[in-house]
Amino acid sequence: MERHKTEYQDSTEYQDETEHQDPIVIYETVAGLTKQMLSAAKQQDWDTLAELEAYCAQHVATLKVTESLLPLAGDARARKLASIKSILADDREIRNIVSPWMLRLNSLMGSLHMENKLTRAYVQ
Repeated sequence: MERHKTEYQDSTEYQDETEHQDPIVIYETVAGLTKQMLSAAKQQDWDTLAELEAYCAQHVATLKVTESLLPLAGDARARKLASIKSILADDREIRNIVSPWMLRLNSLMGSLHMENKLTRAYVQ
């Protein structure tokens, strides 16, 4: 499917957005990215899904470096928890959409591999 810029926020905006921000903002950015990933998965826009997944992985790596081990309080804790719940829910839906497609793809690739193997065996 063709990607429509109005449907997905330009993911390059996220790169600079998180460089010098606190981890809570990064969590919220990842939550936004996973919402867009879910939208892409629902539309079977696999290229956009892969692109967004790469940005998401970059932000998770940033979190591993920047997040403090100190406990959060109040609003920051609530925002982090809300973001994590959103990320997990969207991730679950994405996996539910992508898993059957991946099984079909693996089956097709297995059939192609077997066909190539038989062709090599009988062509010799």
